[in-house]
Amino acid sequence: MLASARQQRILDALREREQVRVTSMATELGVSEMTVRRDLNVLAARGALVKVHGGATLDAAPTSSEPGFTHKLALRAAEKRAIAQAAVEWVKPGMSIALNSGTTTYALAAQCAGINDLTVITNSPRIAEVFYAASTPGQNIILTGGIRTVSDALVGPLALSALSQLHVDLLFLGVHGMTAEDGYTTPNMLEAQTNQAFIRSAARQVVLADHTKWGVTGLCQIVPLAGIDAVVTGAQLDPHAQQILRELIDSLILA
Repeated sequence: MLASARQQRILDALREREQVRVTSMATELGVSEMTVRRDLNVLAARGALVKVHGGATLDAAPTSSEPGFTHKLALRAAEKRAIAQAAVEWVKPGMSIALNSGTTTYALAAQCAGINDLTVITNSPRIAEVFYAASTPGQNIILTGGIRTVSDALVGPLALSALSQLHVDLLFLGVHGMTAEDGYTTPNMLEAQTNQAFIRSAARQVVLADHTKWGVTGLCQIVPLAGIDAVVTGAQLDPHAQQILRELIDSLILA
């Protein structure tokens, strides 16, 4: 394949996925990783993409950039549903679970809404509305107070105070990004503090994140990769990322 054809394939993949990894593109194109890196260098010099650790994006978002909930809800909806369908297998009647604010945890809420005898703690008014609308017998919904962020999370002293008094069986945590170096991150400092309180409240923690979250870094670290018990993500996750996660956490589920 000519270099120009390879580079066009890389750009096509970027437009479809928003980011590409060197390892996966090398496999798709049937070339070495060094060849892909050279192609990325050429495209970056033209301003066609931005190189990041292990791959490239069409545009490198600032670490403090925080898209709104409605915008994120439309992104990779099918993958988020698949992740939710895999995660709901861990939820049983009689459990107490926590879901932080996020579009993948929102997808999980729809899967959990019909489960009887469930206590749900969340800092997301949108997630609470899913359970309120279902009106399933035996469900108790606890919505933390707090200040509402761009991503529709309730944060701040009221949220922290509420979470400090609770102990749940299972936490499902949505994140903005995850990398080997920076762990799980978010662009919002108050959300990072609230998510850390969620983690402290839970006997077991599960991150729900579509595969494009790998290689993305937000402004604030929530916790290192090894600080979470399990990750449920899309089957398209880069093989090298899969290896890193399997070495550091108890369980990696590819939906």
